[in-house]
Amino acid sequence: MTKKFLFLAAIAVVAAPLALAGAGAGQASDVKYDAAALHQLFLHDECTGDYPPQPDTCLHRQLVEKTVSFGGKAGTVYDVHLRIRGIFEPTTIEGGEAPLADHPYYKVGGTVRARDWSSWRIEVAEPKQTYWLNHYPRVGHIIYNEDFEVTIPIAGGSAVAVRVTDGNDRQIDNNEPGKPDRMQIIKGVQDKPLAGQMLRLDVLGLKTK
Repeated sequence: MTKKFLFLAAIAVVAAPLALAGAGAGQASDVKYDAAALHQLFLHDECTGDYPPQPDTCLHRQLVEKTVSFGGKAGTVYDVHLRIRGIFEPTTIEGGEAPLADHPYYKVGGTVRARDWSSWRIEVAEPKQTYWLNHYPRVGHIIYNEDFEVTIPIAGGSAVAVRVTDGNDRQIDNNEPGKPDRMQIIKGVQDKPLAGQMLRLDVLGLKTK
């Protein structure tokens, strides 16, 4: 047996486990790829101007949104485990369900009742559903800092819209000093308070149903 043959055989033995490791890494990368459009998504409803009649509010756009396409295989539904962090004003959602006893501001389904207040949600095209993020029994000039986890079903290839809408042109401004609920940050995401309101999504896990 020649030295050249022995050398090539040794390469083949070493390469085999490396190929298997590569396949495993590829599967993990596929999972990350499937949810990449949602992972670390940040939506900022910025202030566009002052509103002197109510100094703790600011003018803003009445619709801010990002629509992404979820990855994965068509026809496959994934359970997507999300961490949701937001700095929001309250709205009120009529109907729907509040499946998390510790986080009643999270509602599945229903419609907006307090239309002159910002309503934050995730809308999944398939399976079609709306997930509201800032439902409260009463509205008011309050900024809530939310941090919670949910698992929602999303089909491969589905459109997912993350949006905030408001029935008027002003919002409660987080970047207004002098009140205990203002000047808040999303820890690990911002190092200083931002004006307006905001949302951050992180994908913590993904599996097929």
